[in-house]
Amino acid sequence: MTSCLHRPSGWWIPAGFLACLLAGCGRDAPLETRVERLLQKAEYAQALDLVAQALQKEPEAWPVQDLRVRVLLTAGRSEEALSAYAGRWSRGGPDAPGLFRQIAIALVREGLESGDGLLRARAAAALAAFATSDLLPVFRGALRHPDASVRALSVRGLDHVQGEEAGRLLRSALEDPETKVRAAAAEALGKWAGDETREVLLQAQSDPSREVRLRAGASLARQGDAAALALLRRSLGDPDDSIRMQTAEALGHLGDRESAPELRALLRDGNPYVRMYGAEALARLEDPAGREALRAALRHANRSVALYAAEAFSNLGDASGTPRLLQALEPGQELSIRLYAAWTLARLRDLRGLPTVEELLRHAQTQVRMQATWTLGQMQEGAGIGPLRQAVLDEARPVRLQAAWALAAKLARGESGKMAGG
Repeated sequence: MTSCLHRPSGWWIPAGFLACLLAGCGRDAPLETRVERLLQKAEYAQALDLVAQALQKEPEAWPVQDLRVRVLLTAGRSEEALSAYAGRWSRGGPDAPGLFRQIAIALVREGLESGDGLLRARAAAALAAFATSDLLPVFRGALRHPDASVRALSVRGLDHVQGEEAGRLLRSALEDPETKVRAAAAEALGKWAGDETREVLLQAQSDPSREVRLRAGASLARQGDAAALALLRRSLGDPDDSIRMQTAEALGHLGDRESAPELRALLRDGNPYVRMYGAEALARLEDPAGREALRAALRHANRSVALYAAEAFSNLGDASGTPRLLQALEPGQELSIRLYAAWTLARLRDLRGLPTVEELLRHAQTQVRMQATWTLGQMQEGAGIGPLRQAVLDEARPVRLQAAWALAAKLARGESGKMAGG
């Protein structure tokens, strides 16, 4: 008998089949087993050939389609994996949220290494949206990233990851050289109990940055530290507008009724945004002066101030700012204002801004389409699934990636079945 490895002249065996023979994967072995053996040997082309042969016989075999996507991901060809997955939509195939999440995470890893600062930030925000313990290796890498914005956003994501390792990473982030990273860590640690956490938060109250000290104090107050709460109240008189705003926000969320007199004083502040932060905090404390001040701000001559008041109402789950937001949606307004209004309305589960966002998905500028895609990702109740699927096929890579991240988060929340048509 002639060996298949020493075949007579004129015989030809396809490279993929030969590789399969060498790997010991006979035709009777399941396709997935044969493919897995090839992947272990990094024989990606041969694995794709096997899958392609199976799909020629049964194009709508969705498990085989999924296998093709997994091969592409293993081969480091995440964009092709995204395109391969998207092919099912035109044929009515079912979504596979777990698989699509794998694609999105692969794209997050690539986005974090992008030369585009905005894309890096969006990738870090997407990582935060996918915050689970299995992504701790990705978080560790992101916390070593040279871009401080990436590190800060990663810290915010760790806030939602369970386990001691996440707490350790947050505590170590308090030693970061950048203020915004330390501030994010100090805020996130408010949810973490334990002596180690308390110790690093107490040390952070001596941080050179007032913002870090404020965030650490708010976290300690959240854990029942009366002294930290007293220091926080005194920060309402800080000369820095930003510190006064952040302090008011923290006291409102803490439910500190004893700070109401100082918060009422903020309603006379010279900065209209400080006044609104004070008003929202008072509203959270069920002080009627808060909502009265916000309603007055809705009539402010400065459109930005009025829209900020509408957002403050949305933070409270109050639709009082809706008429002003609907005005901002009208054609002729600045694109960023229209998207902001659509986003704020969606927070109230009001989807009247959805047509505007869909319109801007067709805008000539990549940045506008990317922002519209991000806005769709923030909408609840399954809204925007259809448009996001279209955006996954956008000609601009930043839009495709943003769409993939937004869609993966929605699919993971199980929203596709609620409003599948978007």
